[in-house]
Amino acid sequence: MTVARRRALLNAVLVVLFVAFAYANLARWLETGRPVGLGAVLLEGFTALLFVVRRTPLATSGRVVAWIAAPLGTFTMLLARPIAHPHEGPLAIFEVTQLVGLAIALGALAGLGRSFGIVAANRGIKTGGAYAWVRHPAYAGYLVSYLGYVAENPSSRNLALLVLSTGAQLVRITEEERMLAGDSTYREYAGRVRRRLIPYVY
Repeated sequence: MTVARRRALLNAVLVVLFVAFAYANLARWLETGRPVGLGAVLLEGFTALLFVVRRTPLATSGRVVAWIAAPLGTFTMLLARPIAHPHEGPLAIFEVTQLVGLAIALGALAGLGRSFGIVAANRGIKTGGAYAWVRHPAYAGYLVSYLGYVAENPSSRNLALLVLSTGAQLVRITEEERMLAGDSTYREYAGRVRRRLIPYVY
């Protein structure tokens, strides 16, 4: 199978997963009368769009672990589903948390534009905006939004998916930094911005 066909197949799989995720949450929204999973759905939709229009990287990791962690971290939460009676939390805090995560991720991903990718690769070094605080702000936004979604829709399935997704994202971070370590611009940037995901913590 050619690279173009593999890319088209992967794009098609992502679109199907996203549509199923969005439909499940929209159906629960219509049942409950409130926007269940709104932040997570918008975030996944924007991610899917960037994935489809992404540009070819300068260099891509050939490590098997990077290729396994990338789709797990990116697509796993698309298998999450709303529960029968979602909990919005006091003052709709769980829905607000999703939207905060969405805002963080959008700010980071907007800076990447078509440089967005799945597998660890060098698509150019970004150092401004949210990247001045942590080296992987988009993943931080995903984590915040997913935590809000699972808190709103607590189930053993959603919790297991969150754990798997977060673990895969941590591996992605490691693999991306391994890939970028050969770039002197990134080494200087990493020396200046010490935290990967959470300011002052990690």
